[in-house]
Amino acid sequence: MKLGFYARLTRTHARSQPGTIVSLFKPFYRVAKITAIGAISINKMRAVITINDLMDGAALAVFIDKSLCPELWAGAVVVKHNLPLIN
Repeated sequence: MKLGFYARLTRTHARSQPGTIVSLFKPFYRVAKITAIGAISINKMRAVITINDLMDGAALAVFIDKSLCPELWAGAVVVKHNLPLIN
């Protein structure tokens, strides 16, 4: 399971009481990129890490080496998928 999201996103639309004006401060800076990656089994969540950047090959190697492999048992099967989320 891999989930990526941007921290501190601002809304593009606002609502206010009838007859009032919306006042909005929208910060002008780039937001942090955070990736969460994890592994689950039938019984429980096996390994989870978050990365303060986008996922790349080096980050995946660290996840596999430091988090996933210690949680595996003899005969375990690992299936990797990268399916888009469907709304």
